Amino acid sequence: MKPSFTKPESEAKIADMFNRIAGNYDLLNKLLSCRQDQRWRRAMVAMIPRQPHLKLLDVATGTSDVMIEAHRQLGDTAELHGSDISTEMLSLGRKKLDDRKIQNSKLSLMSAENLIFDDKSFHVLTISFGLRNVVNKDKALAEFSRVLKPNGRLYILEFFVPEKGLFAQLFQFYFHKVLPVIGGFFSDKNAYTYLPKSVASSYSIATLTDIMANKGLKIGTIKNFIFGSCKIVEAIKV
Repeated sequence: MKPSFTKPESEAKIADMFNRIAGNYDLLNKLLSCRQDQRWRRAMVAMIPRQPHLKLLDVATGTSDVMIEAHRQLGDTAELHGSDISTEMLSLGRKKLDDRKIQNSKLSLMSAENLIFDDKSFHVLTISFGLRNVVNKDKALAEFSRVLKPNGRLYILEFFVPEKGLFAQLFQFYFHKVLPVIGGFFSDKNAYTYLPKSVASSYSIATLTDIMANKGLKIGTIKNFIFGSCKIVEAIKV
């Protein structure tokens, strides 16, 4: 049974939560995932088809880890854009990009539900552990499709709740019992109680697939990690 959960009713409250935890966000991501979050991002960027002068948008970019990995793999010719609703996350992301002298990058304060870009602007759009925090996911997915070029790629890196079995029980125990305690010790307990529960309130892979099909996005490759509880979902704009 999924735990009962009511999401924050506004982006403003979600943005405020991420502003509060921004300072320890990178440390806790590495600690709570045993540094696997870095491996998953590398795998996602490795799936991107190579082409000259590629334009990439990373939505819910946080502290710009995907953009940094994209620059490492794709080089200086790729044009990198990142958007987020948290000013503190963007500030930390900008510093990380500047420290690495990644010049081909731009960050914007922007909602996933209202991307301020022209139609067919990007070859690739990525979102990592962010879709579950979007209030209106349907609207965001429609926006993702709108700004992608024909045959453009969408990559969603996200947690999905295992439905049954021993690992499903272990997953629920870790996410709802262990993670909030560790997160609360280093950061904001309320935020790290919300974040794991947000996984339970988000789409199943079947629902996500159906909704994307209605937005002109055809499922491509799906990569599974930790027994399918973490996935990279590729979709192609048709």
